Amino acid sequence: MTSNVTRLYQAVLRDPTPPISIRLRRSFSDWVVRKGFPPPSAAVVKDEAEAGGARLVMERRGDCGRYTLDEPYGQGRLRTRVTYTESTPNMTGWVVVTVEQHGGADPVARREPDRTGRRSAKQRGKQGAEQQPEPAMVKAPGFLPAYLNTARISDGAVQVEGAAVLLTEDDVQRFVSVMTEPRRRVPILVVSSDPRDPEVARERADHLADGVAGAGLVVRLADLRAQDRFNEAMGPELGVFGGAIRTYFAPFDPAGEHYPRRHPPMGDAAIRGRGATALDRIVDGTIGETAHRKVPDDVRRTLDVVHRVLAGRAELGKIADAAAPRPSKVDFAREEMRRRMMAMTRRPTVPKAETVTTAKTTAETTAEATAEAAGGTVETGPVSAAAEIAQSVADMVVKELRGELETALGLATSSQIAGDSGQVLREIRVLGAHLSGLRDIVAERRGDGPATEAEKNLRDEHRLLNEEYAETVTSARKLAERVRWLERRLAEAGQPVYGVTEDDPVFEPGGLVEVLAKARESLHHIGVGDTDGAAARLDLEHHIQCRTWAAKAWDALRALDDFAGARSSGRFAGGFYDWCAGDSPGRRTIPTGMLSMRESKSVVTRSKFSAPRRFAVPPEVHPSGQVLMESHIKLRSVGYPAPRMYFHDDSAGTTGKIWIGYLGEHLPNTRTN
Repeated sequence: MTSNVTRLYQAVLRDPTPPISIRLRRSFSDWVVRKGFPPPSAAVVKDEAEAGGARLVMERRGDCGRYTLDEPYGQGRLRTRVTYTESTPNMTGWVVVTVEQHGGADPVARREPDRTGRRSAKQRGKQGAEQQPEPAMVKAPGFLPAYLNTARISDGAVQVEGAAVLLTEDDVQRFVSVMTEPRRRVPILVVSSDPRDPEVARERADHLADGVAGAGLVVRLADLRAQDRFNEAMGPELGVFGGAIRTYFAPFDPAGEHYPRRHPPMGDAAIRGRGATALDRIVDGTIGETAHRKVPDDVRRTLDVVHRVLAGRAELGKIADAAAPRPSKVDFAREEMRRRMMAMTRRPTVPKAETVTTAKTTAETTAEATAEAAGGTVETGPVSAAAEIAQSVADMVVKELRGELETALGLATSSQIAGDSGQVLREIRVLGAHLSGLRDIVAERRGDGPATEAEKNLRDEHRLLNEEYAETVTSARKLAERVRWLERRLAEAGQPVYGVTEDDPVFEPGGLVEVLAKARESLHHIGVGDTDGAAARLDLEHHIQCRTWAAKAWDALRALDDFAGARSSGRFAGGFYDWCAGDSPGRRTIPTGMLSMRESKSVVTRSKFSAPRRFAVPPEVHPSGQVLMESHIKLRSVGYPAPRMYFHDDSAGTTGKIWIGYLGEHLPNTRTN
């Protein structure tokens, strides 16, 4: 017969300050005295007592110890267990605190809660059907706040506090580094300020801090200035304001978070309406997240030894032996594969000086001939001359040859000579946009010195890495297309489909301008504005990375096209975010983390930033011929450049289309100016 035991709470605390035993025993003793037990004696190695149906055992041996409190609860019992050991040469001292329910409820009825603290409908149904008692809704044991205030105690490189931490405007930057610490394990609860009643925020933070002590960290934003600075660091979808409370689980990176709802907020209205019950729900969700978390390896190994030492089955020295780091096992198969892959990697080679000189001489001779044909002259200065020649060539091609090229392409398109005239026309238009962008870039870079050998090597390394990444993205897109096609066929036929391929090949764009041309040609619910120049600039300056950005842009445009088709025909009633957040087989979507439907208030209300976000639309969309486009797709979340694609949704309007106003570098905002 299996034991009916439910883990309700767990904290794994690192305490580097010796002795742990004195501070921990004092805090724990004060707590159990408040529960009606007599003061425990420090003179004995094992102290046992009973009070009101509860039983207490406090035992120690050398540098380790264990406290166990069993209390009645309904038809079962709650067991609080505290186990500790002091630091060893290879390990920081630790304290493990657990609360378990023995009997009185079906452990399945209280699974690991989801990150909002809710149990599933299936579990609620099972619990109601069997009429079993509700599992205990515990909070952190009452001794923990006092103990956490005795030293700098941490979990996963983050200090856990015995009370709520007040965060001022000047502390925000430092605290964000704590939130994004890769080793962080504990959830962080941020309580926003309420200008109507600042005292309410303090009371809420104190309530939460008592409830999650040891298993979470509670932070209260001091005022609106601190709140604004914090939300600016979090971004538009991860902030907290207006008296709301938000829980940030680990791992966390605001720049790369693709699912903001993984860090659940609770609004002020819900908290005011439900009072302490709402706060307890936040506590329950936080504790439920950490109750079943894996214990670090060194703690797990030494915890077993501590239990054996206290039972008299092992010597104290075995704790230090168990704490010693274990040699990592070598996976010979993986190591051999790594060596073979490294052997196949082709490293870039720096050309010899003679070759470089010859190539340079040839380039200069060709440039002179080209310039003479254009009616220009060449000066002898290597840097300025090269810049002048490049600009002259670009101007000549753009101004004089572009018309002839497009005329020739028109003839090719009207005839049957070309196998795919539409594709050829698209390619020449891409070429024209790139030539225009090249002229602008060359003009800006006149006077730049030649690159050093070290810079060339770094560029070669960067180019190879970007090429490998682009190939990976291409493969992933092909697989994603295959999955969408299969899901669509399964949904239509109601049976599995195997061994067939999709009718249309996956479009693999070489750049952003090519994506815009393809969209104009084939996406009937997408309208593309005059943004080829901005897209061409990215293509030319970041031609390798643009393969990846172009693939993302094309996927986003196809998702927008599908959405606009569904909404304009009445098959879908929500917005584009709802379209992507839903789970419908065969539907083209993008990750919601790439999507931002609103700009910040500081951007929208200041003409300095809002003006660059006004783009042309047809008069039937807006009589002025322009609209402020806030909705945009992030082709790259952070870094430079961080391309953006801005759009306006008129799918439910007169045109039934999505209008693309801009595709290019990140537009100016409060962070860039």
